[in-house]
Amino acid sequence: MYRILLIFLNICLVYSDEVIEFNEKMWEKCGKELRGDSGKDVNLVCFRSSEYLLIQKIEILSLRPFIIQYHNMVHRRLAKRAVLEAEALQLEQLRISGKTETPEKSQVRAANGTWLIHTKRPNFARMFWNLQANIRALDLSTAEPWQILSYNSEGYYAPHYDFLNPETNKVLVESRGNRIATVLVILQIAKKGGTTVFPKININIRPKIGDVVVWLNTLPDGESDSQTLHAACPIKEGTKIGATLWVHAKGQEFSMPCALDDQTYDTKHFFA
Repeated sequence: MYRILLIFLNICLVYSDEVIEFNEKMWEKCGKELRGDSGKDVNLVCFRSSEYLLIQKIEILSLRPFIIQYHNMVHRRLAKRAVLEAEALQLEQLRISGKTETPEKSQVRAANGTWLIHTKRPNFARMFWNLQANIRALDLSTAEPWQILSYNSEGYYAPHYDFLNPETNKVLVESRGNRIATVLVILQIAKKGGTTVFPKININIRPKIGDVVVWLNTLPDGESDSQTLHAACPIKEGTKIGATLWVHAKGQEFSMPCALDDQTYDTKHFFA
């Protein structure tokens, strides 16, 4: 267990040296909310699920790649308390690389962030167990520690993929599998800007405080899904804070049903 934790922490301390190149057209998609094919695909729906007298609003944003948004899954008061815990951790600068055709945007961008063991702080622990109780398709215990990022004015996260390169992260991928899923919790939103964009599939969303966005980074055959390229759009005013769990593939055998085929997951447990 300690060996696995050390592997995770080593990964957390170093960003991949691969720089994702992108052009200004990707940033153009940050300007307005985009919902991809939601207006044309009848399978992309927003509905309410209820259990134990709790009503949960769930929105399917994309089927391939699979992206789902749980509205108000984390109570606003819990999110605010988690923000206070994060601020108490004295978030340090994390360097995030981005490269564009415009020289002034090709510099390495610094964001404030830190890493936190799942249940190390009371409110993050409560949030973790709430997520596990409501997202039954994933065993969140296989996730890397929380990554907490705070973006101030003009802060952004360059377009990137969450899945790991098996060649440069061989030990972690062989021991725990790749990052099959990303779980993003929105703790604080900026007044302007700061949306989350998937440029290849024309999705640009602005989740609210307490919303949780989940997407699958790999295909059922284990290959990476290139459609999951995503970014945090530049902050125009205010501060955005998010907490992310990167969930690994090994350990999901009992929570996720067998895939329908090499390209399609059986995602029914995400709505249970």
